[in-house]
Amino acid sequence: MEKRLLRLIRPGFGLYIFVLCAFIGVNLYFRLWYVAAVEALIVILLAWYTTKTYQRRKREILKNLEYLSSGNAPPTVGDPLRHMPMPVVLVRVSGGDIIWSNERFQEISQCPPHYHNVNIKDLFEDFDLQWIVEGRRKRPDYYQTKQGRVYEIFATLLHTNPSRDSNLYALLYWRDCTEEQALRKQLEESRPVVAELLFDNYEELAKNNTESGKAAITAKLDEMLNEWASEADGILKRTDRDRYLLLYTEKSHEKFAETRFPILEKARQITGANGMPVTLSIGVGRDGNTLQENEKYARLALDMALSRGGDQAVVKNKHNYDFYGGKTKEIEKRSRVRSRMMAGVLKSMMEESSSVFVMGHRIADLDSLGGAAGIVCAARSLGKKAYIVLDRDYNNAETMIEMLESHPSYEGVLISEKEAMVEVEANSLLVVVDTNRANYVESPALLEACQRIAVIDHHRRVADYIDNAALNIHEPAASSVSELVAEILQYIVEPAAILKVEASAMLAGIVLDTKSFMIRTGSRTFEAAAFLRRAGADGVDVKRMFQSDLEDYIKRSELVKRVTFIDGIYAITESDTPIDRALAASAADDLMNLTGVACAFVLYPFEDTISISARSLGRINVQLIMEKLGGGGHFTTAGAQVKGKTMEEVKSMLKDALIVYNYEQK
Repeated sequence: MEKRLLRLIRPGFGLYIFVLCAFIGVNLYFRLWYVAAVEALIVILLAWYTTKTYQRRKREILKNLEYLSSGNAPPTVGDPLRHMPMPVVLVRVSGGDIIWSNERFQEISQCPPHYHNVNIKDLFEDFDLQWIVEGRRKRPDYYQTKQGRVYEIFATLLHTNPSRDSNLYALLYWRDCTEEQALRKQLEESRPVVAELLFDNYEELAKNNTESGKAAITAKLDEMLNEWASEADGILKRTDRDRYLLLYTEKSHEKFAETRFPILEKARQITGANGMPVTLSIGVGRDGNTLQENEKYARLALDMALSRGGDQAVVKNKHNYDFYGGKTKEIEKRSRVRSRMMAGVLKSMMEESSSVFVMGHRIADLDSLGGAAGIVCAARSLGKKAYIVLDRDYNNAETMIEMLESHPSYEGVLISEKEAMVEVEANSLLVVVDTNRANYVESPALLEACQRIAVIDHHRRVADYIDNAALNIHEPAASSVSELVAEILQYIVEPAAILKVEASAMLAGIVLDTKSFMIRTGSRTFEAAAFLRRAGADGVDVKRMFQSDLEDYIKRSELVKRVTFIDGIYAITESDTPIDRALAASAADDLMNLTGVACAFVLYPFEDTISISARSLGRINVQLIMEKLGGGGHFTTAGAQVKGKTMEEVKSMLKDALIVYNYEQK
């Protein structure tokens, strides 16, 4: 009824006839017989003239169509296209009025044969004609009718009078590709997907457990994984005591991705004798050209999952990574044997190099510079010239820089990017510390120039990590990179060979990232600190590096004063003016001291970006939140930099990220 009314009031022949007939009715009501007769005659003449004009215009259009479709000889009007098996319709682009359609189009659209005053939007809801004018790039891929048929639509533009836009017509060809799309979907859903699963805390659960206890845990996990594989119509094979291989299809993968791999949560319901839950790491490879390529992607994805702390699923395709899970903290797995092996490899690489360059992330802090000082110590003990590359204008370690440069051994060691590019040689070794992101290093140009690269980092790995490193010492469970470097140094140099300023610098790095040994500490953290104290680290020097002036203290207090809360546990504050990264981090730490706060974010402008410093006490994974804004970090400490956005826009993006994070963690 509504559509009929819209047709009636649409400007055109029908509306005019309706109005004139209304006038005739009024005159008849007032017994004006002669006036009504004259008006009726006028209506009849007008209807006859309009019909003739419409038919003549239609014949002209069809004549042009036939001329275009069948050559120069004028054929019988309508025959070639009328009986064409493909649906064809001629519409006016400016409004969508149907001028002509063939029999096949009338069948699929239920269009009346006279199609007078019929609009294509009456037959197909949400049908858009704008793409016809904008060009083929804007053409929708497919259009699905209410009956479930899928069509690919092509258009040919026709101008009966180029000077008038109202005379622009389009001849639409509808290609039925319903079966083709169904087969395409079936093919895509049946494509194989390869997943490698790792029982990643097997060793921890096996410790101090009986053989029957270990067998019981493994049996429960096997049963759960077999049920999961059965739901996916997949094939599960156990390849080692703690490894599995699963083959399934894209159709099942869509379900897993939509539900965010619930097997991770189910596995945590299995606990050992000490109450520790079972955690799985899953690497999924998909979208490869062959099964072999998918298996390669699965291995890379599993490595990524493990480097991010485990207890998560990582999906790798041709272009990027997708991450699911990651609710638990990292488990410390490194051993003295592994540390000794890594130290041996790094020592060999240094001995084979002509010089050693060390750099951390942009805007160096105490941890990255402390770790770099430890690498310089190792290179010096091997008789190699070493350099630390950093930006003297933008850093958060000025006190440490002054302390290091005060020692004669560090004369000319701290250099700029330009100086490094002059000194670097083909056989130089580049050691990247405190970051694994290629676009976050102090000098991307130096990273590109060096062929021999080693990476030492404790942050969770992200998708754009440095993938061409010959040596990758990556321990997400470590408190800081200074801790990792200090542990490696024990197998390269004697404590007496470590300068006091170097030992103090590394200890300062550990103190910074552990918040004075309050968070992210393990037994290895205190062992590394004890080693540095034996090497001469001075607690007074470390304390001096953390001193701040009155102005910074006031700024930090102002940031805390401006805090707002979301759900009572998320604390967010912002600075209108640029501040140091260290000051923002300190303000975030101060917010964490407030009662009830589980997570804190400090937003501040820096150059052309809005930076975010994020902290948590461990219940909330701030790395996952910051990754949604293009950043990263680890479970309790993370950050992000957003370019081209205002403070309000970034704050809104952060709130959206919190909503998504809360939804994903349910």
